[in-house]
Amino acid sequence: MFTIKKEKFGSSQKIKLINSKTKEYVSVIPSYGANVNEIVLKKKDKLFSVLKGYESYEEALTNKGSKSSKLIPFPNRINDGKYSFESKEYQLQLSFPKQNHAIHGLVYNKKFVLKNSFESSKHAKIILDYIYEGKEKGYPFKFLVEISYVFSKKGFKATTKIQNLDSTNIPVGDGWHPYFQTGELVDDLMLKIPAKKKILVNDRMIPTGKFDDFKKFSKLTKINKTNFDTGFIVKGFKTAKTIIFSKKLNLKINIIQETGKRKYNYLQVYIPTDRQSIAIEPMTCNTNAFNNEEGLIILKPKQSFKTSYSVNVN
Repeated sequence: MFTIKKEKFGSSQKIKLINSKTKEYVSVIPSYGANVNEIVLKKKDKLFSVLKGYESYEEALTNKGSKSSKLIPFPNRINDGKYSFESKEYQLQLSFPKQNHAIHGLVYNKKFVLKNSFESSKHAKIILDYIYEGKEKGYPFKFLVEISYVFSKKGFKATTKIQNLDSTNIPVGDGWHPYFQTGELVDDLMLKIPAKKKILVNDRMIPTGKFDDFKKFSKLTKINKTNFDTGFIVKGFKTAKTIIFSKKLNLKINIIQETGKRKYNYLQVYIPTDRQSIAIEPMTCNTNAFNNEEGLIILKPKQSFKTSYSVNVN
């Protein structure tokens, strides 16, 4: 029932994990950061394209909005691109010159290799990996990323493993930057955020080290004109589920992230200015974690960690 199909995508290739019975599918672009570009899921007799991805490979190359990018080895911003690790100073390239920050990691456009694929009556699965050789002067540490994408009756699940290939300790974090859509303005959608603490930031979007209690979206609440570019702590749950609900379609999109030791204990929510979609971003660490060390994972040589998130509808 579950099959894997390869298709041409511009000058690149797209891999589809398909439920041949229901016509649901997930598409992935291995050569562009193992980017998950489409998630099409079914409720009752209707298919819903819930992920706003790139319409062409040429659009993907612009990286506008970092749609569905994997955020490794740091999600979100590093203040001025500078950090200190084990008594050494480092300067990352300023990939967000508007605010003079490095942002969203180093692998979003790297070529991942398809290592394995599996098809069965219960699921389709692909395993992709990429070895970062430490060539960026501001992050001269070697690591392996292995990503498993599984599509089943339960929906879509991604598991990311990062292993230290270096001879020294390395600082690392992981995140995902998907935009979810229902075909209507997000103002008309309802949102539930599984967080009790909101991260406070300065005028350059860098955390101040302070937090506020957060209750407004503790149950499904209409977004209306609320603006989000906001980080949250989601510790204290075994898993944390963010829910987007369209009353018009009677559709819930559930984004579930593992929490706990070396898991996705942080969440970033962002609404673009066109308000056609909403980014729900699981992260293992806080913004600027290379400096504030909030959630930062330190891997010893050969050490690794693994964690996952998933998407389904009901």
